[in-house]
Amino acid sequence: MEAKASCPAYVTGLFCIGENDAAGAGFAIDRQMKCTVSERKSGRTTILINGQEGPATVSKAVLRRYADLVKGKVGLLEIRHDTDVPIGFGLGMSAAGALSLSLALNEVLGCSLKFQECVKIAHDADVECGTGLSGVDAAAIGGILARKSIGEGATKLKFEERELEIAFFSPIKTSSIIRSADWKKTVNEAGRAALSELFQNKSWEGFVAAARHFTMKSGLGSWCDKEMEKNQRASMAMLGQTLFSDAPMRLTNAPKLLIKAKTYEAGARLL
Repeated sequence: MEAKASCPAYVTGLFCIGENDAAGAGFAIDRQMKCTVSERKSGRTTILINGQEGPATVSKAVLRRYADLVKGKVGLLEIRHDTDVPIGFGLGMSAAGALSLSLALNEVLGCSLKFQECVKIAHDADVECGTGLSGVDAAAIGGILARKSIGEGATKLKFEERELEIAFFSPIKTSSIIRSADWKKTVNEAGRAALSELFQNKSWEGFVAAARHFTMKSGLGSWCDKEMEKNQRASMAMLGQTLFSDAPMRLTNAPKLLIKAKTYEAGARLL
């Protein structure tokens, strides 16, 4: 038995930190995390990310939840995550990995869970590991989303497809921000103001402006203030030292990687 699933990368432009959840706004892009789960007859269960074994803490947290569901009767599995998006740079790859794995495991193990139940398992694993708060829920839907306050449903904003440049400079450990009381205070003050600004102008222009204001007022963008001053369409992907822009960027510092992508309307799905 084998199952495959995919989930889009997701760029968060602004957010507020809640208890195991978040408000904010962002968009999916047409770069994917793909997951393949295959049963094995011998050896041991392995989790590979782009062909390499590693800690895979979020994947293990998802797998553990499914093992509990089937009372430990999981068997031997090979789990393969594949993506061309750098991991840890703020494009929601922990969420994408968790959700694509959850969907594939549901098929292979015959759990017959509904889509939202698979989403819940992935969300809980992402939160437990300190790698995200609401990224799973957003990537499940896709498109350009805004959520004004924690506990509210997300609003899907209707914009024309945008072509983007995304420049990756350095990773940020998400838990160092979302589990910090000091960061929570400054982030939430900036996030509430930026969300209010966005909901007064629910357009792509409004999103870019709100994201830029949030990046600077939250203090998270102190590393890229000169780059943003030089590139008026650029803002930071949360949470990584990564910039996105709908116009070509003229960068002072060379990024580790520069890719082109498009906004993407669909969410996670089985293949």
